[in-house]
Amino acid sequence: MGRMRAGRVSRREWLWVAGWSAVLLLLTSLPYLLGALLETSESTFGGFVIALEDGNTYLAAMRQGAEGRWSFHIPFTPETHAPGYVFPFYLLLGKIGRWLGISLPLTFHLAKIVTTPFLLVAVYRFAAHFTTWQMVRRLCLLLVALGGGLGWLWLLLGQPFAPGMMPTDLWVPDASAFLTMLTFPHLALAQALILWVVVSGLQLVAEPSWGRTAITAVLGLMLSAVHPYSVPLTLGLLGLWWVWQAWRTRRPGWSSLAQLAVIGLVVSPYLLYAFNLFSSNPVFHSWQVQNRIRSPNPLHYVLGYGLIGLLALVALLRPNPLRRWHHHHFLILWVVLVPVGLYIPSNLQRRFLDGYQVPLTLVAISGLLYLLRYVPRAWRWRATIAFVVVSLLSNVVLLMGSTAVVASRSPLVFQQRQVLSAMDWLATHAPPDSVVLAAYDTGNLLPARALVRTFVGHGPQSMNADEKRAQVAAFFGDDASDEQRVSLLTTYHIDYLFYGPSERALGGFTPGSLPCLHQVYDGGRTQVYRVVLEDDR
Repeated sequence: MGRMRAGRVSRREWLWVAGWSAVLLLLTSLPYLLGALLETSESTFGGFVIALEDGNTYLAAMRQGAEGRWSFHIPFTPETHAPGYVFPFYLLLGKIGRWLGISLPLTFHLAKIVTTPFLLVAVYRFAAHFTTWQMVRRLCLLLVALGGGLGWLWLLLGQPFAPGMMPTDLWVPDASAFLTMLTFPHLALAQALILWVVVSGLQLVAEPSWGRTAITAVLGLMLSAVHPYSVPLTLGLLGLWWVWQAWRTRRPGWSSLAQLAVIGLVVSPYLLYAFNLFSSNPVFHSWQVQNRIRSPNPLHYVLGYGLIGLLALVALLRPNPLRRWHHHHFLILWVVLVPVGLYIPSNLQRRFLDGYQVPLTLVAISGLLYLLRYVPRAWRWRATIAFVVVSLLSNVVLLMGSTAVVASRSPLVFQQRQVLSAMDWLATHAPPDSVVLAAYDTGNLLPARALVRTFVGHGPQSMNADEKRAQVAAFFGDDASDEQRVSLLTTYHIDYLFYGPSERALGGFTPGSLPCLHQVYDGGRTQVYRVVLEDDR
């Protein structure tokens, strides 16, 4: 086992990390590459396989950025509201895509190609801060990047496959780096920034430096722009670490505390702005209230972390190998505090998991080293390999399942070109922020294609989403009267009505029967109608 000074990473190690980054990029890109290859003249790949609704919200933010905006209007609700400076990462991505002259989905996936290696480098550098053992550093990277829990066993036993009702390694990107890299670039960027802030902050507490303070503050600002709710937790951990060090050594480092406070002051203005926005703006406040990122049953966490969690518990009870690591008490602090935070009263409980897999895995490896002492020497490598293989199975299932969904050309991930053509017509002809009435799935996709707002299209971002979904179903159904339909169009100042396959499936309503609807686009089985009410004439 190679040994070196803690924190130092050799060129050979970085080359090893680069090689595995290439492997991870290929693996996590397979479903999307297959989707691009399976496009036909009738259907096109939407660019997402997992969490499609959220994916379209990020494309909608990119659309606004591509159209020149630096602030974000929530496009999934008809209520007028002042925009907010949120989603800066995706607004910037939209501008980059526009500048490069490429599609927004392609820009999105190119961002993943950048953020995935950035996350893996951060994981390895984090591990290197705590241990000089190259074997431990490498094992940590592999287990974080490829490892999961016992979700595969849950599925093998025929248990439900649905978010909130299965182990977290199958559906919570915050808990799984592999799932993060398979889905959204901002999550990979946020988790990487958390790790960088922690490493820089630990160095700062040990050796105060205004240069390091500046670096940590910049990293904190970047994190606040991508994942603002991760900043208080990350800086809070560093603050508790300072308290622990001061108590243990009986020598408070007032200089390092002052510099941590400066970092907090630097990042706090944006956090206060975001807090005020989501408190005072009714539409953004509705988004916050409906955005329930609650923790599931504790059993799903236990199974979701699987052997990693079990070995981490062994290390906490028998921390002999862990004590030889640099700043090992900080790892224990992080690993112990997060499970408590997961169940405090909050809509954002699962956000405490951001970055957590990395310290948990390091502690788990310490537990593995402890147990291997009781395994015959000839069997130690075999036992380690068996442990790694079992840890990979959930992500093998995820990758195979995602690829199978794409290979089947599921209508969930492939979109009809005639529907997209109607949306593109709206992108060209509808004034910015026009309100469009459509079915829920149409309303979710439309803002990703056009600079319009939809009546309903996203659970958290549509005000009173459940009520609006029921109103849409009634509008396109058979039982609503013309007076009720006109009342809905008037109340919410609807400008256009979209009528495609999803709207037809809701009932027998014929748009041409309503005098205030004037057809402005006809694409066969998809039409667009302009709403012209008496007051508009």
